[in-house]
Amino acid sequence: SRVSFGLLSASFLRSHPTTPLSRRVLAVPFVGKDCPSESSQFSHPDVAIGLTILAYRYEKLRWADFMRVMRELRAELSVQIGPYKLRPASLTFAAWVAAAGGRVRGAVEQHPPPR
Repeated sequence: SRVSFGLLSASFLRSHPTTPLSRRVLAVPFVGKDCPSESSQFSHPDVAIGLTILAYRYEKLRWADFMRVMRELRAELSVQIGPYKLRPASLTFAAWVAAAGGRVRGAVEQHPPPR
């Protein structure tokens, strides 16, 4: 028997608000199309992590997950010290924007190391 995997949809999470955090952010087994298994999870941590990475790769980051990452990055930025542009959280954000082809106004330019 084949078991597929994936992330729970935003509509499923809204209709099941008591879903545990582990099932909200990790890949879960599906028994059929758009039909997640009720309670089972992948038992081996390496399998759960690997399938979760693949699930996010194929299904993309959900909006709620993106907002969670942005809140965490902003919280880190608020507790770090030093000039705003040189804080690790600010540099991380600027690197993410640059990797997506964008540019953060006023950010410190990150030059690749010479070869």
